[in-house]
Amino acid sequence: MQSSIVAKILKLLTLISEAPKPLTFSEIVAASEMNKSTIHRLLGICIQEQMVQFDKQRKAYLLGSKMFDLVRNAYSGYDIQVIALDEMLRLQDLFDGNVTIGVPSGLEIVYLRVLEARSSTRSVQQPGMREPFHCSASGKAIFAYLPEKLVDAKLAGHEFKRFTERTLTNAGAFKEALQDVRKAGYAQNDREEYDYFAGISAPIFNYLGEPIAVLNIWCVEAQHPMSEMVGWADELMASAARVTQLIGGVKPDLG
Repeated sequence: MQSSIVAKILKLLTLISEAPKPLTFSEIVAASEMNKSTIHRLLGICIQEQMVQFDKQRKAYLLGSKMFDLVRNAYSGYDIQVIALDEMLRLQDLFDGNVTIGVPSGLEIVYLRVLEARSSTRSVQQPGMREPFHCSASGKAIFAYLPEKLVDAKLAGHEFKRFTERTLTNAGAFKEALQDVRKAGYAQNDREEYDYFAGISAPIFNYLGEPIAVLNIWCVEAQHPMSEMVGWADELMASAARVTQLIGGVKPDLG
């Protein structure tokens, strides 16, 4: 069956967006395997709708302003709490833990929503509560996927305040922990801020592959030690990946 005009336009936009440099008309023809007249007609439609722009100086085609407007509007319009809620409820049903979603704010993590475990006897995180990045699984999950130079800049002069005997108290130890996060795909906090609380966190990414939020499961360590919570990590990462997909995000390829 012959491809629809919508499918052909999407193919054309994909070629232009994925190209390492602006493409000329002949390069588009060679890469698309569509005939010249069809491409000329589709490019005309895309330029008229501002989905594509033509650079006269280089005689090449780039994405137009409408495409960037669509992405910007999508990201400014969604509420990450609402999008993540179904996955948070799923994790709450699967495990006897507190499920939270947090976002970075400077050198802290701010928790937006908390779903308490059914057997919860004490709650540490509440909506709006903040935690230092160095003693939280959430902070590690975010920092592990930031550019190295940005991590170094944020760590410079940071006070690694000790909360428990397990708190990481220097930049070297913290950066070693980030390597473990990148290998595992999730972060751990084994009583680093509170003597009785442990948790695991997995990052959520935007379309640029940047970590913008985290899903977390937290428990009283005496009820669910870290050795047990590690077994929950695959489901946590699956939920974070699902939320990433729903917002059009992508996990970065660390090579």
